[in-house]
Amino acid sequence: MWTVSLRRAGKISEPPKRITQGFGTIGRITGSADGKALVFVRERWSPSIYIGTLAADGTQLLAHRRLTLDESPSVPTAWTPDSSAVLFYSNRNGTWQIFKQHIDHSLAENLVAAAEHLTEPRLTPDGSEILYIATPESAGPQNPTFIFAIPIGGGTPRLVLKDVAISTVTCARLPSTMCLYSTAKGSTRETFPFDAKSGKITGPAQIDPEGFWSLSPDGSQRAFVTVGGNRGTIQLRSTSSGKTCDLVVKGWNGLMHIDWSADGKSLLVGNHEAENALLNVTLDGRASMLLHSGTFIGYAIPSPDGRSLAILEVSPTKNVWQVEGY
Repeated sequence: MWTVSLRRAGKISEPPKRITQGFGTIGRITGSADGKALVFVRERWSPSIYIGTLAADGTQLLAHRRLTLDESPSVPTAWTPDSSAVLFYSNRNGTWQIFKQHIDHSLAENLVAAAEHLTEPRLTPDGSEILYIATPESAGPQNPTFIFAIPIGGGTPRLVLKDVAISTVTCARLPSTMCLYSTAKGSTRETFPFDAKSGKITGPAQIDPEGFWSLSPDGSQRAFVTVGGNRGTIQLRSTSSGKTCDLVVKGWNGLMHIDWSADGKSLLVGNHEAENALLNVTLDGRASMLLHSGTFIGYAIPSPDGRSLAILEVSPTKNVWQVEGY
């Protein structure tokens, strides 16, 4: 919002002065009668985290409530091993940092802060550490990015590995020790298996088109949805042999972000075409709608115990602000 001084003729008499700044759009500006205060409405569309409670069979959502209450983007990617808290990244402090928030708390705990952009917190297979991606603020397409690890209870980060343009990192759960990370190579993605302790690459890369993928809890396969392709089909790809098979989701198109259920028996898929919905898709292609919303539903991360979902939803926030002494 800016202020200008006007002459009687209505012409600007001096340069405009900025009196407030921030994300979103500003409207409904009202001045107080004495001219000492302004009141306005700021609207912002931003990703927030919601908690969903699942029915025992995983095909219905019994409850749905917002977890993160501030206006800053909050992006969930994992849970703590005991299913009590969500791990996410947010720029609420000015740079992208790693946070943890218990599902019965209103405030988040900052786990890691650095000069780099920190994203994608994920658990190692044994749940003892949190992996995350660190991208230098000025990084170009050929500059290295890094994967670090910190103890689950917090502590000093350790470098796991570095590569160029790392975009995703994830791990399976014990007894599997499978961990994968992807790098962007133009319109393709190269996905490498690696050891979370040593950081060593443990096998050849799998080459994919641009899209969204998720690693099964047992580490045996990835579920993949291609951007711009047949988005009514999910591709299942073996992490050991690379062999693929197609899973056609009956009656649905516009599939996008995808994650496995906690037990690995179904998939949680965001649909962004005819319906803005969150689906539960069984491995024979049957889909049931978990959530339908007027907001944008991105995806859902299941808790390890399979009882809850951390759902990313992009919704508008409207708040009234006041400026004094401008």
